[in-house]
Amino acid sequence: MKKKLLHILLLSAVLINTTGCKKYLDINADPDTPQQPDVSSVFPAMLSGIPRGTQFDARYISKYIQNFAQNAAANAWDTHGHQNYPNPSDIGGDIWRQCYYGLGANLNYIIDNGKRKGQWDYVGAAYALKAMMFQMATDQYGEIIYTEAFKENTSLFKYDNQDVVYRGVDSLCRLALIYLQRTDLSPSNSLLSRGDFVYDGSTAKWIKFVNGLLAKNFHRVTNKTSYNADSVIYYVDRSFTNGNDDFLVPFDATKNDDTNFFGTYRDNLTSFRQTKMIVQLLDGTTLAGSAAGYNRDPRMRHMISASNDTTNGNGGYYSLEPGLADPNTLNKRVSTPFGDSLYANPSASRYDPSRGKYLFRDKAVSPVMSYSELQFIKAEAAYKKAGGGDAVAYQAYLNGINGHFDFINRSTYPRSNVPIYNTTVISSTQRSAYLASANVKASAATLTLTDIMLQKYIALWGWGFLETWVDMRRYHYTDNDPVTMQPVYKGFIVPTAIPSTNNGRLAYRIRPRFNSEYVWNLDELIRIGGTTVDYHTKEMWFSLP
Repeated sequence: MKKKLLHILLLSAVLINTTGCKKYLDINADPDTPQQPDVSSVFPAMLSGIPRGTQFDARYISKYIQNFAQNAAANAWDTHGHQNYPNPSDIGGDIWRQCYYGLGANLNYIIDNGKRKGQWDYVGAAYALKAMMFQMATDQYGEIIYTEAFKENTSLFKYDNQDVVYRGVDSLCRLALIYLQRTDLSPSNSLLSRGDFVYDGSTAKWIKFVNGLLAKNFHRVTNKTSYNADSVIYYVDRSFTNGNDDFLVPFDATKNDDTNFFGTYRDNLTSFRQTKMIVQLLDGTTLAGSAAGYNRDPRMRHMISASNDTTNGNGGYYSLEPGLADPNTLNKRVSTPFGDSLYANPSASRYDPSRGKYLFRDKAVSPVMSYSELQFIKAEAAYKKAGGGDAVAYQAYLNGINGHFDFINRSTYPRSNVPIYNTTVISSTQRSAYLASANVKASAATLTLTDIMLQKYIALWGWGFLETWVDMRRYHYTDNDPVTMQPVYKGFIVPTAIPSTNNGRLAYRIRPRFNSEYVWNLDELIRIGGTTVDYHTKEMWFSLP
């Protein structure tokens, strides 16, 4: 009855707005707030809205992939639990919110109005963002609403299987490329640089970004016989050529809503701590087999935080295991992500761009896609195509590592965002020493999938949470490397306290947003099994054979 009433109210609103009441409504119009704003004034909000989804939900995905753990023991996400139905919670639902609400209909507005005015560059960029949001949503939630998304005059929306959504993302990317390559722009209406603070209106960079999306879309299905490594390589080669092409969302840091969600001001990572997995990847334990000083990754001091104590052999870089509280006391406690020897937020509710570390600053960028990330995708694709020992895979692997060094060393970012390196850049001598160390394979013949995926894990740590989760699920968290016969994700710890509701399984998806789906679209969720307590452990289509 409630749904029927809502439908009647919505329909009544449409009738009032489209029948003989226009003059009456006009007297309430605000000339300072146009009802049909130009797309150039809508587009910036779409860019700034991306972190609302990715960073909010990263608090939970980061626990599944062991980028972070909670400094206290009792945390469901550390042990691959979830807010199970019927608990009324929107936790983990922000990418859903952004896909359908934050960006959703607003991107449709840009596309529809841009087409009418010949603003093809905005249309193409909007299609690109639309493809990105649907890709993120299906990779996080599995079956989602695609073919009936934004359908009017209904309160029930059909869920599509992932293969349908993947084909839809491909189609949206093709449309984006068509419009981004059009040169017959309306000279008075279209100037993408007015609303684009990521690429400053460069359609060439937007085209590269779309090719990167296509590479990721094609690469997700490595476990299927239909997987085509050549297509992945093709699109990577037409995407980013160096770090200057990275898609980075900057922050002005003048108020809450334009400040980095991971910065000190917004205080969302105070209880988060670095894990054993990332510490041992950077101190040499996992990749080189020893934490001796000469094996230490020079990126370590820029990315993670040291504690006061330096007697543990790696300079005081302590860590947590998932589901276990910090066992250390006093100077051996694990520091916050905001800086060395910091056990509390240094400037909560106070803007201070000088405080924080790496990407955890008020005015540090929020990356969405990077050159380094795409090179590791190419490396894995080429490796799988050749079955190992491939020169293309090896060069892309080296490009990925060097690309991440360049990412850390970058000195200028859009909108005067702060550098992410710690005090000084990584020197060429330090970089060369690392590349010559046991952490990095010296030839194509010795390269393994483990080497590629763990270096990609390092490069994505602290921002590429969903991409890493896709990767881990493709390898089912603990699949073995066919060469080493050890887990590809060496160092990943299966939590000892997996909830009984999981039936012994690790998490593969997050439930759709409670407030929209479990309240208004419950029949569809029941159809796909979304009300079972272990729905979050149901394997994804993309990771199945």
